[in-house]
Amino acid sequence: MNPADFDTAAAIVQHQLTEALPRFGPMTVKFITPTLQIRTQAPEETEAIVRSLTTALNDCREALSRLPIQTVTLYGMQGDRNILWKRSMSLETALDLKDKRANADPFSFDNRSVNQFALPIAFLSAGIAHWTGLDSLLLGVRIWIHEVGHATVAWFYGHQATPLPFGWTNVNPDRSLIVYLCFATLWGLLGWVGWKEGKRVSVGIAALAIVLQMGLTWFSKPDDFELWLAFGGVGGEFALSTALIVAFYIPLPDRWRWDFWRYPTVVLAASTFLNSFSFWHQIKRGTADIPWGTLLNGSGDAGGDMNQLSDFGWSDRHIIDIYIRLGNGCLWVLIGVYIFRLFSPAIWMRLAPPTYRKIRM
Repeated sequence: MNPADFDTAAAIVQHQLTEALPRFGPMTVKFITPTLQIRTQAPEETEAIVRSLTTALNDCREALSRLPIQTVTLYGMQGDRNILWKRSMSLETALDLKDKRANADPFSFDNRSVNQFALPIAFLSAGIAHWTGLDSLLLGVRIWIHEVGHATVAWFYGHQATPLPFGWTNVNPDRSLIVYLCFATLWGLLGWVGWKEGKRVSVGIAALAIVLQMGLTWFSKPDDFELWLAFGGVGGEFALSTALIVAFYIPLPDRWRWDFWRYPTVVLAASTFLNSFSFWHQIKRGTADIPWGTLLNGSGDAGGDMNQLSDFGWSDRHIIDIYIRLGNGCLWVLIGVYIFRLFSPAIWMRLAPPTYRKIRM
């Protein structure tokens, strides 16, 4: 490899490390065969600093693995010449540190065993509970997710809403600028922190939410809001439970982390999804009826979600078909996310565009 190639690779690694670890200040990366030298402004050597550097270094693993580098030396510098500390390790050790730590940490989002078995175990547990009737103990969770589904529609349309766990959601019929600004601020913070910490998924979620909320709040029709508010209860049982399951695989910014709580959440969300999926397929087969009325006032209540959808001109068949399609679509999303997360390194390298491959390889 000629010197120009070394310089190009050094510049790429230096840029990626500086972007990933801004708190360590500007870094200097040099290739002095067979050593990769990384000079930082970290004042002292700690395991946390070494872990952070090796974790960021793993983002460059494809580039480094193709270079004639045998060792990695980390320096803590004061100024340009004063070395405060030094740590050397083989390149193989540096690249494997992240994987070894991740596979030993049950709360790591890169733990292979967790990514392989968590979702199947969650759905297996949900299936056993459903077919033995034990999931009746989780009725309150399903009701709350149903009500949060209504509230989520209201919030995105700029309405104040309070989901209550006994089958009722208070919704203010008037749009609220305060509600809009509060949620816009929340999404903005998520996007900003995600951008700062390199969490691209968080940035994408925030951007999508901001655009969606703006469009629904200021450019939608009142009748559309009433329709989708009624739809959002059962829709939330599918969509929100799917979002919670997908979120199991998403590492949020540090101040938003939910490493432990994602485990019980994925089990509860899987139970909700499976219960709703099974129920609406029973309705499609004719072994169950559309849930007319409300939980509080019974099937005779004309204010029920399905009753309102019927008032908007939706036929029984249309209601069933829409929820079946939503459930099937969510199921395919879950399967796709599971497969992608399970094989993401190999899939990503095959799907990456040529410009990305050039930088990373």
